[in-house]
Amino acid sequence: MRYLNRTTAAVVLSASLLAPVAVADETSWTGGHPLPPGTEVPFDPGYATEWRSYDVVKWGDPNFRNQDVRGVRVIGQYNQDSILCLENAKAGMWGCYVDGKEATELSYMPYGKVVTVDPLVNFFAPVIRVFLGLQAKLGLSNLLSGSSQM
Repeated sequence: MRYLNRTTAAVVLSASLLAPVAVADETSWTGGHPLPPGTEVPFDPGYATEWRSYDVVKWGDPNFRNQDVRGVRVIGQYNQDSILCLENAKAGMWGCYVDGKEATELSYMPYGKVVTVDPLVNFFAPVIRVFLGLQAKLGLSNLLSGSSQM
């Protein structure tokens, strides 16, 4: 019994020393960053879901359709470099919010989620969804990309 306690203590100590340490500013598998302390969130996300800050790639940016650049694609007027979205452990990223209001999701393209918070773009959201849907189905995700990624 005496050796069992020592062996158990040695195994626990070894496991804790060899376990990887998570860095506080680690980017998640969906590309989200941890929120800074004190950030206000619209509501409690619930089980296996947390709020994350995502980088914004704006319409007109050469990387808008670049699959290698992580972030939420935003069409229309938006003056911030990040957006608050929910991240679920199994489902991934869903539901982006700005100032407590949900952003309108336009599509999910091969290069990332496309949303808008601009009221004018929101008015034309059904037409934009159709265009983005056709673009995805036809494999034209680099159409009008404005970059050398074609």
